Amino acid sequence: MSILDTHTHKLIFRINSDATKDYVNRWKEIKRHCENGNNKYIVEQMKTYCKLEQNKNIPYLQREEGGIGGDNNSINKQIRFFTLFPTCIPLNYNNKDIVLEQITSTDSEKWTYEELDDLIYAFTKTFNYFINSDCITGVIEMSNNSNIDSNNDSDSEESN
Repeated sequence: MSILDTHTHKLIFRINSDATKDYVNRWKEIKRHCENGNNKYIVEQMKTYCKLEQNKNIPYLQREEGGIGGDNNSINKQIRFFTLFPTCIPLNYNNKDIVLEQITSTDSEKWTYEELDDLIYAFTKTFNYFINSDCITGVIEMSNNSNIDSNNDSDSEESN
């Protein structure tokens, strides 16, 4: 089943709260690599853990921030790494998690929940591999876009 275009999807990876300081430091280093565009090696390792053939063969996204998917924004589905620019830190920036929040489908290529689930599994295995511990978990977060829009509408109405 293709992911719902009425919802925003994110892949979120988090280190366990009881992880040792050594593991937390390794996690911070991996997170830094994900957010500064030095992440191709992470994607290549992740693809080795994928179970689905289409995920094993997905290309590395040739963008400054990196990611996965084809390079043509009009026809290729993509997932981009969050990039942290030191001069522009977003208000909702989470300094602890690795968040892949730019998940885009196109008319010709659509992400499926099965593919996202496989990516959660593969990225979690990859992060645990680099940290050398099983202390990373991953989830797919889904937000209904109409709830977001209606919340913004009610906020506007209240301020009038």
